[in-house]
Amino acid sequence: MRPCRPTVSMKKQLTSLWPLIAAIVSGALLALCFPGWNVSGFVWLWMLPLLPAIWRGKKKRYGFLIGYLAGLAFWLLNLKWLWTVSGLGAIGLAAFLALYFGLWGSVAVSVGNPWRKKSAKKDDGSNKGKGIEAKIASKQAAAKSVAPLGGALGDSLRSLRFAFINAAAWVGIEWLRGWLFTGFGWNGLGVAFHDTPVLAQAADLVGVTGLSFMPVFMSAVLIQTGRRLAKEANAGRLKPRLDFSVAVLLLALQFCYGIWRASDVASWETQRLRVLLVQENIPQTLKWDEQAAFRIIEGYREGTELGMQALEKSNKKSVEAAEGEVELKHPDFVIWPESSLPRPLLFVDGEAGHYFYGEVQHLIDNEIRPLGHFTLIAGMNEFEAEHEGEMLKWKENGGQYNSIVAVKPGKPLAQSAVTYRKMHLVVFGEAIPFREELPFLADLFKFSAGEDFGGNFSQGKSTDPLVLPTGEGDMQVIPCVCYEDTVGRLTRKFVRAKPQVIINVTNDGWFKESEAAAQHMANARFRAIELRRPMIRSANTGVSGIVSATGSLVDPVTGDRQVVEDENGNHFTRDQLYGHAYAPVKGPVTLYALAGDWFPWLMLASLAVTIVRQRMKRQM
Repeated sequence: MRPCRPTVSMKKQLTSLWPLIAAIVSGALLALCFPGWNVSGFVWLWMLPLLPAIWRGKKKRYGFLIGYLAGLAFWLLNLKWLWTVSGLGAIGLAAFLALYFGLWGSVAVSVGNPWRKKSAKKDDGSNKGKGIEAKIASKQAAAKSVAPLGGALGDSLRSLRFAFINAAAWVGIEWLRGWLFTGFGWNGLGVAFHDTPVLAQAADLVGVTGLSFMPVFMSAVLIQTGRRLAKEANAGRLKPRLDFSVAVLLLALQFCYGIWRASDVASWETQRLRVLLVQENIPQTLKWDEQAAFRIIEGYREGTELGMQALEKSNKKSVEAAEGEVELKHPDFVIWPESSLPRPLLFVDGEAGHYFYGEVQHLIDNEIRPLGHFTLIAGMNEFEAEHEGEMLKWKENGGQYNSIVAVKPGKPLAQSAVTYRKMHLVVFGEAIPFREELPFLADLFKFSAGEDFGGNFSQGKSTDPLVLPTGEGDMQVIPCVCYEDTVGRLTRKFVRAKPQVIINVTNDGWFKESEAAAQHMANARFRAIELRRPMIRSANTGVSGIVSATGSLVDPVTGDRQVVEDENGNHFTRDQLYGHAYAPVKGPVTLYALAGDWFPWLMLASLAVTIVRQRMKRQM
């Protein structure tokens, strides 16, 4: 039998299918860079199939389609943990976020396409009747009008220009994703460096979004260089490649900056903060179960007591083994996670102080405070109330906040509590925009999540740090609730030139034992790098831990890993962690803290200039 050979139609089908396959493969490779797989090296490889697939096209709708398909593949894999709450929500969010990949694809196929040739202007009739020589001359003139600067240098400069356009477009569009419609900045390309600390240090200059520049720039240069090398090899004439050298130099500069910056931060004078984290690992099904309220309150009492007892045993052993003076372990802060207690904190507008429910007041005053001289920090809901005779009742249509409550030692409970009210609310989680005007959105939530929407939280306003006492003097706390620790443009507003620490309380228990919590931690670690402030994270189901000012989970002094996890490295566990955070005494202000997202803005401006110039050339 004669072997079956591909027909012309089969070849056309394969030719038309490979860009789609390449887009899906690229999206899948990008998903592998993040927690759940943690193959971070793919950050340099994932775009290699995607760019040739886009650059072979000419029309923006083609580039949009290929980019969108890559984005859809990425987000469906990357957000698969969202299925634990709502499958429809997971698909809908992935379909929406993929639009940004499509937008980038439409840029990459047009102004960012080095393989796209301008079509010669249509014959206006001036060459009619002039014969074949005139037509040849006309084609040669058209070819010269689109030819780049000649030689190896011209090829390299052209390559660098298109690599810059694609990288600038990616950074700018990714920033838009994190800002537009309140934004979803989760798992930008720069977050793939969460396991590459040296390359992550440049986030204090350009933010985590700016870190996306180099992977795209490098991929664009590699693909252009590879194509030219293949052509030159066939012709038997290889030329030097300046563009590849420039890309490697930029990467080397980023690497060297990371080494220098990490060493520099380690030399700073710091104020030490001693912390006890209590992680109860409460299933989300019990969080708002009224019958489980006593169990939850008792759990935090017991967890805190166990943590303090462990410190007492450690202190006793240290004293017995020491020949001279020994430092005893005791916390400055004891921290419980977001909405840790099933009872809200009440306040009356215009009155100083707060009101605690009886069982919560008994817990703090009679069970927790006697354990030591520390500040208790806990996530609690904060509801507005009003007096009705001698009773307090919730105020109808009053303020409701997702808050951090800090109870200072040494004063009566009602006067010792200070709060921070969450500012960046989760859309369709804590607030439905235009709910009154568009009531069907609440019905959509019920259909998607399988339960009624509980009601909008109010938005906090203050960007003042909390000032809390420690054993070494007052410490400023940059507070953030839930996923606010993934929003750099918010946390930077709290930065002051003082000793500061970032404290995040969160509850990722909604997503059960999925990779959501690990992805949350990966995103959050960049706030410590961007602002050069250590971060303390207290989570219900993990990941609870202490992040250094270089983004490390290792204590820079003792070398101990500072994460709540069991002996198998699993953070879904009930446990306590005692550790240290080191706040820079002089509180240096980084470029990112000072100027914010200046780099993405610069990239957007550069892209806008490029598009305008191209349109002007077309009109000439």
